Amino acid sequence: QWDDHEVSNNWSPSKQLDERYKVKDIQPLASRGRQAFLEYAPMRLQSADNGGRVYRKLSYGPMLDVFVLDMRSYRDGNDANLADKPGPTTAFLGREQLDWLKRELQASGAQWKVIAADMPIGL
Repeated sequence: QWDDHEVSNNWSPSKQLDERYKVKDIQPLASRGRQAFLEYAPMRLQSADNGGRVYRKLSYGPMLDVFVLDMRSYRDGNDANLADKPGPTTAFLGREQLDWLKRELQASGAQWKVIAADMPIGL
């Protein structure tokens, strides 16, 4: 599962890299980390977007649907996690992925629906 350690610990698209990194922009590092991850753990990428998204649904017959989330690629920057209500700095899935998850969960006819996430989900 795609997590933050493929790039840099606790990374987000807005992360500032420290002096150990020669390239200070997180985007090339994230792109290389994603490529290495996909080469090491090949998966059937979803064709819904041109970049080949990592989040997906895996169906195991009529009994089980597994919804695999990407909680790194679409998140906002890290903060002190002191927010008392949802806002721009608490988003992890991005609007498109969240809409997809809601739609797919509602459409699923499987007896069991499992959400695979690399971070805890508060409902």
